[in-house]
Amino acid sequence: MLSKIPTAARDLAWLADRSRGYAKVIAVKALARHSDPAIREWVMGTPKNLLSSDLARQIVETHGLAEMLSRPGVDDTLWDQAGNLLLAMTSTHNYHTEISRYRDALTVYQRWIALAARRPATLERAAMLTMVADDLGTGPAAPVVGGLRETLIEQIKSVLSAKPWTEMLARSARSSDPIVARRSAWVLTEAGRSGVPEGRFAIRVVAADPNPADYPYVEARIVIDGMPVVAALFDIGPAESPGPLLDTGRLRAVDEPKTVRIAEAYCTEGCCSGLYVTIVREGREVVWKDWHSSVPGDPPQEVRFDAAEYDQEVARAEQDHSWEWPDMTVARLVAERLRADATILGRWDCAFGWCTAWLADVDMARLTFDYPAGRLALEDLSVRFGLMIETNGQPPDVQAAEIVKSLAEYDPKATAEMIDGGKNEAGKLGLIYREPSRW
Repeated sequence: MLSKIPTAARDLAWLADRSRGYAKVIAVKALARHSDPAIREWVMGTPKNLLSSDLARQIVETHGLAEMLSRPGVDDTLWDQAGNLLLAMTSTHNYHTEISRYRDALTVYQRWIALAARRPATLERAAMLTMVADDLGTGPAAPVVGGLRETLIEQIKSVLSAKPWTEMLARSARSSDPIVARRSAWVLTEAGRSGVPEGRFAIRVVAADPNPADYPYVEARIVIDGMPVVAALFDIGPAESPGPLLDTGRLRAVDEPKTVRIAEAYCTEGCCSGLYVTIVREGREVVWKDWHSSVPGDPPQEVRFDAAEYDQEVARAEQDHSWEWPDMTVARLVAERLRADATILGRWDCAFGWCTAWLADVDMARLTFDYPAGRLALEDLSVRFGLMIETNGQPPDVQAAEIVKSLAEYDPKATAEMIDGGKNEAGKLGLIYREPSRW
């Protein structure tokens, strides 16, 4: 196909296909507006992990994706490309999400979902449909499609519940490939949880497709009056992860006002800030007020909730672990036990940092802790260690107990990597410096 393209464009595409990462991004940007059909197809087939949201929007607008999907006989390749581009435009990991700026977004969602049932069932397509359902229910696409959200999500669920798709997912879940098995289990779990939350106030934890080639994430999405807050007010980063909000009780309302971050910029807060709100209990009501972020706009000045209903939803979200995968459950149980008993790490003069599992990892949890434990001021000398913990397929509570027992019996500083602090700090604290290799 590329042999029929003018030499300069052909050579650039050929070189890009044999290059890594940003080299291909540069080529896609250069060729994004090229009119040759073969180059157009090459550009539209760019993996979403290489596409910024704005580049994806440029591609779909330049080549008229909405019109392409309206033609008879849309083939599998175009359908796959369209889903890939929709997900790229909702990505919160490449500066602004662009789906709200794409004028044909609603039309493309409707046509793409209507065509889904005609596709052969594959794991990649099931994952795309599941991610789009999450985007429509509680993500960046929600404000774009408005009142059609429930209809579109139900159409997706109907496809995924059809026999060819359930049989494919069941086979994939038994795969000897751990990534395939895990992604299949995720589709089966996440697709059933997708939807538009009811009520004045809701919290939905959403775990992305655990494909290591992408940027898998977990978000605790706040929904007010059916509309996800971050999607409506903050388009430069994802909603906060559940750990800082739910595991620590930060969303619980008390008489003393507290400022809570519910989203962080994709490039970290120190660069582009986050989305904050002050939460306070006032009698029979809970008030969210004093919103502020770095994104231009007019956030609501004050939102009031019935306190009993608010407390019930926060308690439900804190206890709902249906979104977790086994490694994450192990990590949460370890964290709970280390928070509850500071002496476990304290006997080694260490203080617990956090314990979690990353979607990009397989059979792995990550633990951090600080040494020494008694740090009183920021200028006091200290280092942070990171420990990679392999999980083994046993019940999560059994694994968590074994990990905690090991931490109590053996000094974790002997095997952990130093992830914050260098040779100078290690030497002054009498430690052996081990450069981090997998953090």
